[in-house]
Amino acid sequence: MTNRLERGSEWRQWDLHIHTPASFHWKGVRFNEGEDPCKTAAIVDEMIAALNAAQPAVFALMDYWTFDGWFALKRRLSEPGAPKLMKTVFPGIELRLAAPMSSRLNAHVIFSDETEDQILHDFKSALQIEIVSRPLSNASLVALARKVSEDKLRFHGFKKQDIDINDRNALHVGSSIAEINCDSYKEAIKKVPDDLAIGFMPFDTSDGLSKVKWQEHYAFFLGLFKSSPIFESRDADLRKAFINEKTEGNAKWIRSFQEGLGNIPRLVVSGSDAHCFIGVDGDNDKRGYGDFPSGKATWIKADPSFSGLRQAIMEPAKRSFIGETPPKLLEISRNKTFFIDTVEVAKSFGSTTPGMWLDGSKVPLSPDLVAIIGKKGSGKSALADVIALLGNS
Repeated sequence: MTNRLERGSEWRQWDLHIHTPASFHWKGVRFNEGEDPCKTAAIVDEMIAALNAAQPAVFALMDYWTFDGWFALKRRLSEPGAPKLMKTVFPGIELRLAAPMSSRLNAHVIFSDETEDQILHDFKSALQIEIVSRPLSNASLVALARKVSEDKLRFHGFKKQDIDINDRNALHVGSSIAEINCDSYKEAIKKVPDDLAIGFMPFDTSDGLSKVKWQEHYAFFLGLFKSSPIFESRDADLRKAFINEKTEGNAKWIRSFQEGLGNIPRLVVSGSDAHCFIGVDGDNDKRGYGDFPSGKATWIKADPSFSGLRQAIMEPAKRSFIGETPPKLLEISRNKTFFIDTVEVAKSFGSTTPGMWLDGSKVPLSPDLVAIIGKKGSGKSALADVIALLGNS
């Protein structure tokens, strides 16, 4: 499901926080167990069309508690007559951690699109649901709903009869109140082989880590703070602090902030958190795929792949931007005559020179071209000479 482009590391929008009809908070027709496969296929086709139509080149599915949306997408793409997915999509999961705070604490994990299904199942099995002390599964969520007290149900807006009607209702209640043991969350990520999983914490966005009173719960806060390669935020000063760049707004606390991170800069992203395919213009509560709040789009300069994401994590200051347009793209749009889009070589009509070397070659260039890499005899010097000749250099 990876769409590698010829130019390599270009600035592209990435939406690493979207939901599917498998999510229990989905605003639209949901996937249901045992329903007509043709109906499910039609919904997935609608999802593929929405992904292809949206601007981002890369997406991550972040359904609460489940990978079912990812499995449905994979299954449909393998079927005859399925539409073609033109974007890169990563499997992911959104969780809620048991935390010392009055509100909820969400957490995310992004997986490579090459992760085997069994590894995803094993990851869920390694997560422990508090109160029932069982691995994460639909059955465990149902059991949780039926074990908690009536006071707990009322606190979350439910009544006992809500869980007595059927398992589907109980699953919804359990999904709404469940919390994962934090240590099991961190250990589950470590157990995923070949670094195929990346922890991803919301910080000052909805139900983020910033709400934990770190002065009172320092070890808990620091454990998640240090172990998360990616954070979600839309605040400019916070993003600069995460990538270790001083601003007027963060100057007084950036040093201690980076010390808490072990002086390792972090990648900061802003997802749409879309719960429907197509959003409503101007309605921040009805965002579709690629509809970033307040124009705070995530841009990453990397190959649209999991290895590209890891590269951005290593160099977040150089390879990420949050906003409407990265400065480099603005520079290009204002100075188009100074940037080469493509170099194409063709033998002149009527030429008597023997040989057809390089004839028909077409090389798209990155606007950040700083090196030409290739094996001996592959045409590196010839390409440089062509560019120099055309540029009168």
